Amino acid sequence: MKSIVATLVVLSLTTISCTESDENPQSNKSEIKPELPPGRGSEVDSRITKVTGLVVKVSGPTEINLTWNSVPNVTTYWIYRDDYVPAIVAATNYADTAVNPRTTYTYAIAPVVNGALGPKSASVTVTTPR
Repeated sequence: MKSIVATLVVLSLTTISCTESDENPQSNKSEIKPELPPGRGSEVDSRITKVTGLVVKVSGPTEINLTWNSVPNVTTYWIYRDDYVPAIVAATNYADTAVNPRTTYTYAIAPVVNGALGPKSASVTVTTPR
């Protein structure tokens, strides 16, 4: 009799645990918390050349490809998708594969030169297909 009661208690706890988990799904978005070198703060240095030539192409329901012109003396580029930075890259291209079908995204790129963050490029908005 004790083993039956213990089994029922374990099953009840398992059910409660799964129910609680299902009620609060976690977002699968990952976000990089970019930080500039010490002493630079988070201010944008408007003397740095803006990125130009941003081209954003939808390659399918779960992939968007970005390309842009390089900026002299750049160390990295911050990729902005909507209100956050999903990636920091050194190249002048980026494939965003963390997107969802039938969703609208707005992208901009900001260069980092000598540890200083430059201004964002003009933004481009696209929508992924089904």
